[in-house]
Formats: sequence, structure tokens, C-alpha cells
Amino acid sequence: MSSTSPVIRRLGQAIAPVIAFTIMVYFIFHSVEGNRGLLAYWSMQDRVTEIAKVRDEITDKRKHLEQRVIAMRPNHLDPDLLDERARAMLNAAHPDDLIIFHHNGYPVDDALAANQ
Repeated sequence: MSSTSPVIRRLGQAIAPVIAFTIMVYFIFHSVEGNRGLLAYWSMQDRVTEIAKVRDEITDKRKHLEQRVIAMRPNHLDPDLLDERARAMLNAAHPDDLIIFHHNGYPVDDALAANQ
């Protein structure tokens, strides 16, 4: 008969599963909470979505500004746009003009200035 008690034998048999369970919990915790875990991945995906929205807005503004620049070039000169910009810059109007004041000035220019 052996001199070890059944309690000590049971503890000896339980050491390996406890160590394996502890290692498993360690890796599961860090796969969720770690620097490269699931929570970090999800927050990074949200950030990528926000940055993509900002990129799309900036691209749209740039296209709008490019169209305005193209309209101001001599070979594509738009007389209405030239007249509008000249009056806005000189703060002048013709005596026969009907002036309608917008409460925010020029809405397109205000939107561009507010985002800069």
C-alpha cells in the first residue's frame, strides 16, 4: 500500500488540468482585451469608417472647388461666375441689380470656411 493519501493523489491529478485551464484563460483574455485583440480591432474598424467618411467629404469638396477653378479659366470662362466673384470681392453691385441678402452670406463659401 502506498503512503500517499487519496487527497494528495487527487491534487496531483488536478495540477495538469488547472495549469492548462490557466494558460487557456490567459490567451483568451489577451485575444479579447490585448493591444491586438478583438476590442482593439473593432475600435480600429470604427475609426477607419470615420476616416473614410472624412475622406469622401474632402474629395467632394475638392471636386466642387476644381469645377469652380475650371469655370474661371480663360478657355472655359463662365461669365456668370466671373461676375459673381468680382462683385463679391469688390463688394459692389450694379444700380439695376436686385440684391437678395442671405442670412449666412454665401452658403457654399461659409461651409468651406467652417470646415477649415
